[in-house]
Amino acid sequence: MSYQGGVAQLKQVEALVLDQTAYRFLGENFDGPKMDKDQMLWLHEAIRGTDLDDGVAHQVIGATLYVILAHDTHDEIDEPGDVKQKTWQERQLTVLAGDFYSSLYYRALSEFGMIDLLAALQRGVQETNEAKVNLYQLHITGDEDYLAHLVMSKAAIFSRFATYFGCDEAFTFVGARAILLTYLLEERKNWLVTGSSLFQAAYEHGYMALNAQADFAMWLEDLIVTLKAEIKANMGGLAISDMTEKRLQELLGR
Repeated sequence: MSYQGGVAQLKQVEALVLDQTAYRFLGENFDGPKMDKDQMLWLHEAIRGTDLDDGVAHQVIGATLYVILAHDTHDEIDEPGDVKQKTWQERQLTVLAGDFYSSLYYRALSEFGMIDLLAALQRGVQETNEAKVNLYQLHITGDEDYLAHLVMSKAAIFSRFATYFGCDEAFTFVGARAILLTYLLEERKNWLVTGSSLFQAAYEHGYMALNAQADFAMWLEDLIVTLKAEIKANMGGLAISDMTEKRLQELLGR
């Protein structure tokens, strides 16, 4: 498929996700997680080449994006001890949004009879939650374990999706790390603006301290460099579209 053809298909998937009255309402009234276009790209890449009709494939990708949106949204329901508390309306909209996304994904996969895929994605959600708990509580045995948990916390759902559709290990490995890299690059940008990061606890604990004298900014940069090196080391012979190759090179160059 040409680069232009791939872009056009992704736009069709995005339009399918956005073409929901309730989604538009939430977009106007709810300042929560937005659709992750890098996840969409890798999901599209994972299902490319299967015998699914394009229309069905697009709806399956859309349903999986709803799984991710539902999980990320429910993550934003605040706890009593949180520093910043949501208003009553914000809290209600957060619950509504998460439940709405969940219902869309259940309905879509049930309509297609993809109960096995639904179960696989639920395992991905469970793995995501377990990884986040271990990261938050620092129940990690070392640097390699820390990085593996980071990958799982951001890309377990994608990994389960890719495995379900028969993608090889190298593809899933690179795709999952590319998804995490997107997040880390955004985290670096936010750190430069706000001076705060959820990764500071891990830095203070000593994980991934490749540079013993590093301050937090250098520590985060080292983590990004390590992740890029893992991606580059596993790209040999990777069969991906021109569109995904271009995006991957863009991320590696940042």
